[in-house]
Amino acid sequence: MSLPTHLTSYKGHYYYQIKVPVDLKHHFSCTFIKKSLRTTNLSDAKIQLVAMEYSVYKAFIALRTGMLSEDLVRQVVQDIKPVRNVVVDTVTRLSVVIGQYVAEKESSWTYKTKLEVLGCHRLIVDVLGDADISGIRRADVIAFREKMGKLPANMYKIYPGKSVAEVLDIPGYEPMSTNSVNKHILRLNALLSYAVKEEIIPSNPAQGLMLTDKRRDDELRKVYSADDLKNIIKNLPTDSERPERYWIPLIAMYSGLRLDEICQLYVVDIQQIDGIWCFNVNDEADKKVKVESSKRIVPMHPVLVSLGLLEYVDSMRKKLLPRLWMSLAWRAADGYSNGLGNWYRRFNRQYVTDDPKKTFHSFRHLVADTLKQKEVQEIVIEEILGHTHKSISTGRYGKRYQPRILLEALEKLDYRTKTHE
Repeated sequence: MSLPTHLTSYKGHYYYQIKVPVDLKHHFSCTFIKKSLRTTNLSDAKIQLVAMEYSVYKAFIALRTGMLSEDLVRQVVQDIKPVRNVVVDTVTRLSVVIGQYVAEKESSWTYKTKLEVLGCHRLIVDVLGDADISGIRRADVIAFREKMGKLPANMYKIYPGKSVAEVLDIPGYEPMSTNSVNKHILRLNALLSYAVKEEIIPSNPAQGLMLTDKRRDDELRKVYSADDLKNIIKNLPTDSERPERYWIPLIAMYSGLRLDEICQLYVVDIQQIDGIWCFNVNDEADKKVKVESSKRIVPMHPVLVSLGLLEYVDSMRKKLLPRLWMSLAWRAADGYSNGLGNWYRRFNRQYVTDDPKKTFHSFRHLVADTLKQKEVQEIVIEEILGHTHKSISTGRYGKRYQPRILLEALEKLDYRTKTHE
């Protein structure tokens, strides 16, 4: 629950805090007026807040008249200035502002987003230090960005218990990507923007400091090669106890669906539409989608049909089982995809490739690249992959393509020449 304007809290204690107006700055030696309300009770704090607001604004009006003597000006300023002490100073510590920010925003976050935000905030505090947020300058943010570019991704997992300084002294690890650095800059920028909105700081020193990634989109990630596909198909397990390990990579290869979209499929999500068997990607029940455009119908490729996917679906239906992959467990952070994702990483490295840029997500890029090379229209590829249409006319006003059109495009995914050479 967000607090009223000018009310802040620290360790359960409430404080009044307001930024000194620009036209009155010459009367004050501080940027903010912060006073303890000497209570841990929110209701009492709100009552005292009203009285404090009245006193402060009355003082501002008096100072603006220009009719007070110097002695009266000093007296008015002295009456509303805070008594400086350690507790009041800690109200604007970075960790405290983070706590206020999370408390206000977390209700709109998914569980996974909250974990990501908290991870970023932890690293922000470790790199910048838990200092007064009003003391963060642009040079500090630039130095933060430089350090981030030298740290590894998943630092706390790889080097548990080590400080940022200790990790920076370790040779040989691969630093995080430009994209990861920018994610942390974005989180810091959002936090400081919140602090500006709450009148904790006057301006945001993190604006405009995103790194430019000069690589083309197709250089950021890689598609699987013909040899990779041969290795995948040759080594896919056919264990009847773990059917998802066989089917999920194949579905991704011939549809471009995301890992979590496939892992969360229910039996009822395999539907016949206009005589064509399709995957219905939706956020019903305990499922989720990345963005609204991810909700879509994707036809089932004839290769999947010929391999017996419909027979497998029918067997699950006859057993009255709700989901296609009953061995996969649900987690708040990532739905049903964690277990399969961990297995595929091991499978990928053991049987397919050592290239870190080739992952399960490479299936999506394989589908996109193959269709592009087959001269399939970009808007059709976007609809298959669940991307937002860039064209306003077709995206906002045009209806989705019929399954027949999408199937004609997907049928161009013919890997047989690649895998049988």
